[in-house]
Amino acid sequence: MSSTTPSAGAWPDTTAAGMSPAGAQAKTVSARHDGTIRAPNGATQPVLQCQGLRKHYDQGARQLTILKHVDFTVAPGEVVAIVGASGSGKSTLLHLLGGLDQPDAGWVAVAGQRLDALSETARGQLRNHKLGFVYQFHHLLGEFSAIENVAMPLLIRGRPRGEAQEAARQMLGLVGLAERGEHRPGELSGGERQRVALARALVTRPCCVLADEPTGNLDAQTAASVFGLLHGLARQLGTAVVIVTHDLDLAARADRRVTLRDGTLVEAGV
Repeated sequence: MSSTTPSAGAWPDTTAAGMSPAGAQAKTVSARHDGTIRAPNGATQPVLQCQGLRKHYDQGARQLTILKHVDFTVAPGEVVAIVGASGSGKSTLLHLLGGLDQPDAGWVAVAGQRLDALSETARGQLRNHKLGFVYQFHHLLGEFSAIENVAMPLLIRGRPRGEAQEAARQMLGLVGLAERGEHRPGELSGGERQRVALARALVTRPCCVLADEPTGNLDAQTAASVFGLLHGLARQLGTAVVIVTHDLDLAARADRRVTLRDGTLVEAGV
């Protein structure tokens, strides 16, 4: 992998209007074993990149190393599955990639901007504009309707309420819940709640969605349906997805699968 350090504006903003064909482009990108992603024109255009990530936790007098040296790159519209044993550090890595935690060493760049060069406020703004998050538990606000939950990231961004709720309605339509927008989470099934969570993650049209076991609480059939929906929307919207999962069958449906083993990422087939 190139050691070139990204900076703001180093790569084009793939979330700009009119660039949704990135999803089609991702079908032909190739992943080298060093993690570098090449677009069809040969240019390196990552939406998410990290290099040399290290992370440890102190357990009394003992130091537990979780990540030793992680290099990782994600192309526009690419769906990447991260698998590994329980406790291998998959969620820790996802938190670092999303700027929710800081590494002991190394760096993370989102849309060309290194997180370690930003203030906490600026990192929060970057997360709101460039990243979407989906978790095993939907984390919907029970007192609000599906539309209000999906509109929340846009309201935080400062968009007018009417505009935010219209965007939320459109996104709920894309996940097949156009008729359920006024329902509260308690009135929805598990699969429907998770689809609302997907809509909330995608409503800002982020360049990348980070998903931590998003189907972990669902039965096999519903899990397959939700994963297929996420994969299809990634293609349709040109949004990259990094998904942590224990489900090897679902991981096999991703564009690329990597395994977190002994603190490092290993490409499938290596």
